[in-house]
Amino acid sequence: MSPLFAAPLLLALLTDLSASARLASEEGDMPGARRLELTVENAREQHPVHVSPRHSTHLVFDTPLQPGGVEVDERWVKKAVNEAEGMVTLRLAGVPPPDEPLTVTVRFAEAQGPERVTFRLWVHPIRGEHEVQVVRQPGVCASSHQEARWQRERAERCEAARERERTGPEAPRPEGFSDLVDAGLVGYGAGIVGRVLERGKDFTQRPGETLVVMEAYSYRVEVQGRVAVELHVDNTDTRPWVAEGAGAAELVNEQGVRLKVVRVWQPKPLVAGTRHRLVVEAEATVEQARGSFRLELGEAEGARTLTVRGVSFP
Repeated sequence: MSPLFAAPLLLALLTDLSASARLASEEGDMPGARRLELTVENAREQHPVHVSPRHSTHLVFDTPLQPGGVEVDERWVKKAVNEAEGMVTLRLAGVPPPDEPLTVTVRFAEAQGPERVTFRLWVHPIRGEHEVQVVRQPGVCASSHQEARWQRERAERCEAARERERTGPEAPRPEGFSDLVDAGLVGYGAGIVGRVLERGKDFTQRPGETLVVMEAYSYRVEVQGRVAVELHVDNTDTRPWVAEGAGAAELVNEQGVRLKVVRVWQPKPLVAGTRHRLVVEAEATVEQARGSFRLELGEAEGARTLTVRGVSFP
């Protein structure tokens, strides 16, 4: 197998050029989600949100929005709105003068509780928030129905929004070898090596799990000191499956040494009836990547897990 072009060829590591370019510079971003509880008392305030030209910022609400109820100066900010699902995606189109405040006003479709909220956008060249979750409090506390719906739908909505960002015109895919060099994935005579992992021979899976691994591949990125596992899985349950993220993923060798997982990637929620891809990426030197590893993933907003034993890297 060629050291640069392993089987599905960087299928996961090169999902899009923007994601690859972020590998060396994510320190400036503000990852994760921030929760904002909106009450009658603070609804009149201008709530600060940090934005950056590096990526979109998602405002996710637990209530539908009024049709045409999102106002922003589109000279500087482009918006995508889904009123029914309560989601607003913002992306900078320019940087306004320092003396010109940049605000976003959002009006709600339901009459109960605050009727609108205003955000003050603070532009920074590097640091920006990926997601702000807004919980609208109609009284002393939000209704249990709204909270349950929020917890159930949040993962699916956010994954769908990130997928739209990845596949949109502003996130082009790599086109050739020079893009790999520019992204820092190859160069100086080193590249990416891959290995096909055979079910039953190379790896095994815990019986009875919802996700069944049908194909598996492993990679080592020599230039960056990283490894990755690419899994092709079938979901045997009717419920969608969304990985919790890097913080809940484990790659542990037989001596109990854990690799630092830096990213868990899936293009969309894993639903039944279609084969899907999952990718887990971790930091590892050549020495650290030797031996056999146990891979374990947790489910976002759920108790289901995926456990694969016998993962090895080239």
